[in-house]
Amino acid sequence: MLAAVKREGLRADFKISERYEILLVIALGKPKEKVVLEDMGQDDDFNYWNDDDGVHHVPKRSLGDIIIG
Repeated sequence: MLAAVKREGLRADFKISERYEILLVIALGKPKEKVVLEDMGQDDDFNYWNDDDGVHHVPKRSLGDIIIG
């Protein structure tokens, strides 16, 4: 779900009546590239990157790193 969208552009493109408030947008479709989730390293580098094969790598923190308990 996306909240940062150009609401008036969407309204015009899809002919959405003013009586409806656009709160969120759901993106549907197939990914253009293969995406792989990676464990975030010790350096806390969260930058996404593409390898030579065009695979999109997305570093993620582990649940143990983000949950306080």
